[in-house]
Order: sequence, then structure tokens, then C-alpha cells
Amino acid sequence: MRLRSPFFLRLLISSLLLLALGMGLVGVLGATRIRATYLAGKEESLRNEARLLASLVAEDLGTPRASELGERLAALGRQLACRITVVGDDGIVLADNEADPERMENHRLRPEIVGAAAQGEGVSVRLSHTVGQEMLYLAVRSPSARRPAFFVRLAVPLEALDAHLSKLYADLAGAAALALLIAALFAFYFTRRYTRPLSELTLLAEAYARGEFERRIHSREGGELGVLARALNAMADAQAGMLARIAKDREELLAIVAGMSEGLIATDGEQRVLLVNGAAASLFDLELEKARGRPLWELVRDDAVAKAAAEVLAGAEGKAFTLGPVRGRHLEVRVGAISVRGRPDGLILLAHDVSEALRYEELRKEFVANVSHELRTPLTLIKGFVETLRDGALRDATKAPEFLATIERHVDRLANLVSDLLELSRLDAPGEAGLQREPVDVGEAVRRAADLLGPAAERRRQRLEVEVGPGLPPVLGVAHELERAIANLLDNAIKYSSEGGNVRLRASSGAGGGRVEIEVSDDGIGIPAEDLPRVFERFYRVDKSRSREMGGTGLGLAIVKHVAQLHGGTAHVTSAPGRGSTFSLRLPAVPEAPDSPAPPASDPVTPRT
Repeated sequence: MRLRSPFFLRLLISSLLLLALGMGLVGVLGATRIRATYLAGKEESLRNEARLLASLVAEDLGTPRASELGERLAALGRQLACRITVVGDDGIVLADNEADPERMENHRLRPEIVGAAAQGEGVSVRLSHTVGQEMLYLAVRSPSARRPAFFVRLAVPLEALDAHLSKLYADLAGAAALALLIAALFAFYFTRRYTRPLSELTLLAEAYARGEFERRIHSREGGELGVLARALNAMADAQAGMLARIAKDREELLAIVAGMSEGLIATDGEQRVLLVNGAAASLFDLELEKARGRPLWELVRDDAVAKAAAEVLAGAEGKAFTLGPVRGRHLEVRVGAISVRGRPDGLILLAHDVSEALRYEELRKEFVANVSHELRTPLTLIKGFVETLRDGALRDATKAPEFLATIERHVDRLANLVSDLLELSRLDAPGEAGLQREPVDVGEAVRRAADLLGPAAERRRQRLEVEVGPGLPPVLGVAHELERAIANLLDNAIKYSSEGGNVRLRASSGAGGGRVEIEVSDDGIGIPAEDLPRVFERFYRVDKSRSREMGGTGLGLAIVKHVAQLHGGTAHVTSAPGRGSTFSLRLPAVPEAPDSPAPPASDPVTPRT
């Protein structure tokens, strides 16, 4: 309990003030009552004494002893410790024990004499001009049938009464002070006892206001304070649970937002950024740590975004549009409202990189155009020669065989094209349906491809060198697909090398033995640098006219790339115009099992001419 707590001090001071006020009122009332009781007792004593004196004085009035009345009153006054005055019915002072009656004024109008004349006795407390002090007067009227009526008045000074009362008041004040001190100690104890739980509850509430919901109050108090303590503890438990759930939901939400491939930016109603995920930072080239709290227009400087944001905050429907190119990328952007009670109170901006989709769309269009062109040319020629033969050329012994040979050549070209398209379609299918992977002997695949293309090299009088490194590990894949890819590379090398040139096929282990590299090199025409990134695209030809003349479909290198991907590897090319080209396949090797026998060594070089 804090002794300087405002509530504790207010309650303690209020209690002490109430105690002091109550005791003060009791003291004043008690003192007043004591004074009144004392005066009443004194009046009763004076009344009895006055009646007794009246009976004594009545015997002396009107007799020769009246001259001795003054002396007798003086003696009685000393005994009774009071002033005695005898007043006639007309107000003339007949005798007085302290003053000369001859010099005293008429007392008929004194309050006590007036009261005694009317009611038989009168009482008055007033200042005596004769003796110069406050006196208590009591007068009685003594009527007599044998002599005139007279008044006997007794007076006592109140100074002694006041002194006695002052001592009594002092004793009462001391007792009251002691009682007030004891009451103050009790008030301090009980105030402290009853305000401690409130102070603890206040501190607990302040802690809850600061978010410290792990604190609890362990109070044994009953009544409302106990109920309040238990309610606060229950509220803290509920609030802590709710905050934990909110924190968990927030972490999950942030994890989801951070893992989104789409860029997300959330703002408030003033377009100040509240949340940015990593994808948005990457798409718009933002600094993630510095983006929060900045205006949206400052981070995304695009008129379309700014216009859409303003319209959505004004109540319009969500907007969707495409931006680009933005730093070389095309973005699909959606701007929607965060609504609170039906009113826009913020924005959600979603951005998705559609560059690849657009590129694939362009490639698709180009592929369709290429396929259409590749099909239309031979079909047009076949149709033309067929019409020519039908119109009579079939009977021409010289032209007919030439036309039929041309038709056959273009039919073969169409067959090759369809076959390659089907092969690409099969390789593109999910999971490469129907292809069973198993360890493939790369050296054997290389030799089979060399045997297949050897006659073609011989026809062009080219030197074909085949080199298979020793201890070549197998790769996991499909043997006939790998052979086809190697054969496609050899076929291109033979076609685009000059007659009498050199073609080299080499297979070796990569660094550390975890990879197999297959290279096909030639000394042909080479490929320009600007064409190198696209040589593995479908229907892409560096020299289109020469490729068609040689019967190429434009799909061979695309098949090579897909076969490399099928085996978990990659395809590469290096070339320079006039210096030939080198195509390579880099494939991961099958991990060698412990204690497995090493594969048989192959001939390092097998030249073919």
C-alpha cells in the first residue's frame, strides 16, 4: 500500500476530519449541557436559599430589628458566598450585604425583579453595574398579608463558575484529544486495511492498461472487492488468451503474406503503407524496412496506381490493370478496398509478375505461327505436285519420278515434324507419363548415337571422334531418350560442318564425380552471339533456309533441352561465327553404392572417318 496514494490520503483525511468534527460537536454540546446543568443546579440552590432568607427577613421587616438587617445579611452572605439584596415591592433597595442601600438605584425594573413580581420568582444572567462583573441573579417574591410584599434577590458571580468550567473544559479537551489520537490510529489502520486492496486493484488495472496481462492479484477479501479482484483476474486471463490468439493469427498471417508469390501492399485510409511483403518489395524495388508508414504514391510512382487508389477510396469498385514494363517486368495489379462498416478505410494492392506468362503467350503465338508455316510449306508443295501429276505429268516418264521424289521428301519432312512434336508433347506431359527411369550407361548411349550417325559423317567425309572417359558413372534416366538427344546434337554438328570437317563427341565425369558431361563439338559455321540465348527454343533457326534444305524441323535442340531436364540436368552452348560450336549436356550422376564394382573402362578415343 502506498501511503502517499491520493485515494488513501483523501480517505484518511476525510475520516480524521469527520472524527474531529464529531468530537468537536460532542464537546461543544457537552460543554453547553454541563454549563446549563451547572447553572440549573446553582439556580435551584439559590432558589432554596432565597426562600429560606425570605422567611427569615420577613420577621425582621417592619420591626425594630430592621436596622440590624444589613449586618445579618452580611453574615449570611459570607456563609452562602453570595450577594443578598432585599428589595421592596416598589423597587427600593431595603438592604444589601455588599453595598449601601441608600446609594443604590431603584430595582423595580431589574429583569429578575420583574420576573418575580409576575411569576413569584425571576432569574437573570447579566452584568452587574454595581460590582462590575457578570452575575447570576435569582429573586423571589415574598407576599404577606400582615405587611407589604418584598423581594429577596441572591446573586453569585459567574467568574468562579467560568473558572470551574474552564478547568472542566480543559479536561474534556485533553480527553477529546486523546480520543481523537486513538481514533486517528484506528482510522489509519482501517483506512490502510480497506484501501490496500483498492490500491492493488488500481496497480493491476494500470498494468493491464500497459498490456502486462501476466500479472494477477491474490486477494482474500470478501464482498465487492473480492468479486472485483476475481473479475479482473478472469478478464486478464481472457485478454491474455485473446492477445495470444491474435498474436498467433498475426504471425500466421504474416507468414502467409511473406510466403505469397504475389506482391501485397496494405494501406490505411490516408494511403499510408501498413504492410508490405517481400514479393512486393522485389517487384517494386522497395526497401522493406523503410516502406511502412510512407505514402503509397511515394513507393509506387505510377499514375495508374495512384488513380485507381483514389477512385477505390472514393467508393468505386476494385480496379484491375496491367503495368509494364516496370524494371523489365510486366505486372498484373489489383487494387481493392478494406471496408469498415461498408466504408473504404484502406487499400489492398496485389501485384503479380506476368512477364513469364506474357513471354509464354508470345512463344505460343510464335509456336503456332511456326507450326502453321512448317506445315503449310510442305503441304502446299505436295498439293501442287499432286495436282501437276493429276493433270498429266504422271504419264511423263522423266518428270513423274522427280515429282514423286519431291513429294516423298516433303512427306518425310512432315512425318519427322509430327514425330518431333509428339515427342515434345510427351516430354512436356506431367511426370513424363510412361517413362521409367533407371540407371543409364552413358558410355553405351554415346557409342550407340555415334554408330547411328557414323554413316552420315562418312558420306560427308567428316572425321568423327568419340571419347568416353574411364570410370564414367551412370545417370538416372531413359536410355533411348538420352541416345536421341546425343544423336540430335551429332546430327546438327554433321549438318552444319563443312565436308571433310571434324566432329568430336566426348563424355566425361564432372568435378568430384557427381556429374556427367557430354559434349559435341564441330568446326562448322558457328552461331552469332545474339542467337545463342534462343537456340533451344522450338522452331528457332539461325539459318532458316539452310535448315529447311537439310530437312531440319527446328525442334531438335528443343528436344535436347527437354531430355536434359528429364534427366535433372541442363543443356548449354558456346559458339562463335566461323569457329564452330560446342553443345554440352550436364547430367547428375547416380550416387555410387558402397562396395559397388567400378564400371568397365572404355576406350579413351575412338576415331571414325
